[in-house]
Amino acid sequence: MSIVLENITKQWPGTLALDGVSIEVVEGRVHGIVGENGAGKTTLVSILSGAVQPTAGTLSMAGQSVAFENPAAAVANGVSLVSQEGSLVPHLTGAENICLGFEPVKSRFFINRREVQRQAETLAKHWFPDTAIELNRKVDELAYADQKVIEILRALHSRPKVLILDEPTATLPAKEKQSLWTLIRQLSDAGMAVVLISHFLQEVIDLCDEITVLQDGRKVSHLSAEHHQVTERQLIDLMLNRGQASEQHRSLNSAPTERTLADDAEIVVDVRSWQGARFHMDGLTVRSGEILGLIGLTGSGHFEFAQSLFEPRLAGEGHYRFKGRDVGRASVRDMKRYGAALIPDHRMINAMIGDWTVRENMSMAGIQEASPLGIVHAGRERTETRRLIKRLNIKTSSTETKVVELSGGNKQKVSVAKWQFASEGKYKLFVFLEPTEGVDVGAKREIHDLITSLAEKGAAVIVASSDLLEIAHVADRVVAFRNGRDADQIARCDFSEAVFINAIAGVTQ
Repeated sequence: MSIVLENITKQWPGTLALDGVSIEVVEGRVHGIVGENGAGKTTLVSILSGAVQPTAGTLSMAGQSVAFENPAAAVANGVSLVSQEGSLVPHLTGAENICLGFEPVKSRFFINRREVQRQAETLAKHWFPDTAIELNRKVDELAYADQKVIEILRALHSRPKVLILDEPTATLPAKEKQSLWTLIRQLSDAGMAVVLISHFLQEVIDLCDEITVLQDGRKVSHLSAEHHQVTERQLIDLMLNRGQASEQHRSLNSAPTERTLADDAEIVVDVRSWQGARFHMDGLTVRSGEILGLIGLTGSGHFEFAQSLFEPRLAGEGHYRFKGRDVGRASVRDMKRYGAALIPDHRMINAMIGDWTVRENMSMAGIQEASPLGIVHAGRERTETRRLIKRLNIKTSSTETKVVELSGGNKQKVSVAKWQFASEGKYKLFVFLEPTEGVDVGAKREIHDLITSLAEKGAAVIVASSDLLEIAHVADRVVAFRNGRDADQIARCDFSEAVFINAIAGVTQ
């Protein structure tokens, strides 16, 4: 069985998202789709999964024309999507989410909850035998990696013929990534067609039988692993279509020139014996103009510590001075007023409102600064939004485009821009959690440049990331966390992937 998308075109207001794209997804094969943010990847699979209707073009399965009016129709025809942003119901348990829409019943009217639990556990044991998840807990109480596994299991519950995975490993730790890679191979071996979107290009090369490259809504190349020795550099060249792909590739994997802090640089963050339920920091200072990287295995506490610098109430004990002020257990509102900003992970859950426009999302943190006397000045709001769109190179048709319609990289830029809305120079601490989650190589470079520019303008920047190469690229120094506590501090001159891995694993060299 194969599914064919032919001459697919999608026109959004002011934007041609897809322009005559044709692909064929074949049973028993893994089909990778790569491209820079805004290339049309998510729009293409949204059409394949029934979430979006094409402006023009046709779909056919096994030679028969089909039209998916909604995701339920796609699922009924054997096409399931695991989306990048997530779609679980937070107040339901893991088992209830897995069986959602296919719940077994008893006495014709009542859900058989015992059977729901049994089916979910059987499915989890079959596809993820090495991953233990408490399926009887509500999903909003589970780790993000566990939530992603539950989403995949829910998609598999309907026994699809085509499984679409949109950035499935963006924030998964190594163990879960390996389990998912094994699963993808098992599914294709069993005859299922798998469509994989990933910004980890080597992952695409290793897993996929064929790769389609999109650029600006057009298909620019189709590569078959059977006939080509595909390389990461080749994909970058095709995705970006810029003449200096090799130089870009090197710059993405090498740290910039070491920056020297001024001797009198202001201490922005100063914590002592700072600890919460999942972290403990003996002592740390971060100065104006410095970029501090935080690394660690899943659950090691580095993300929670970083967030506590914006939300001090997450800490139960210790001392925290911000720009010389003892902030105690200050509220988020107070920390914002003092000059701290947080760019969180899972941006569509923690940072933005999808149905709001670019303008509305950008202005949410700085509307007071743009509204003297408490009166919103619409013209000033639009002007400031346009300024930031231009400055951060955000690809959007207008200030009134809904954020949900933007690519991952442009969404992340909006998440950063809202802290600069009518607030130039106000914020002296920027905390980034997974700053390039689900972002392609082009947007990643721009976000790294933005992080560096914030430090060069005098802000202290803290970056917590699971991407060790990212930390090596942007950070001036690194703190590694183990078992909830700060462990090693690593100077830039000692940066290497081996040093980072040894530090977070507790290996003595």
